[in-house]
Amino acid sequence: MMNTRKKGFTLIELVTVVAIVAVLAALAIPAFLDSLRKSRRSDAMNAIMDIQMARERYRANNPDYGAAGTVTSLSADGHYSVSLITPSSPSNRTQYSIVADALGDQANDSCGDFTLAFNAGTITKTAEGENDLCWRK
Repeated sequence: MMNTRKKGFTLIELVTVVAIVAVLAALAIPAFLDSLRKSRRSDAMNAIMDIQMARERYRANNPDYGAAGTVTSLSADGHYSVSLITPSSPSNRTQYSIVADALGDQANDSCGDFTLAFNAGTITKTAEGENDLCWRK
């Protein structure tokens, strides 16, 4: 009598492989999303720095930072809503703030929103997370 063996996978082997893949995915996907959010922070920083440089170029030729009000636009990649805030009082026109509000999935980032405040030559950078880590690119 010939001994024939069936080839293939058993149900237990398949369930084991699916479980291993699920555990790996559960570990890898959140780490990947955090890395993606971290890389998108540069979108906010670039937008803030572009506005700051434009403000300084304007100030080089004018006595103050310009008219009062708030101007809002989207960052280059669209992950942040960026606002330039200039005070209404003429005596406070040596200061301004630039705020980058996170949009979409970027709002889940640990750093959240970014703010750069300029007041009479002093720059203060803040973020909802830990400032030193959040402002690194």
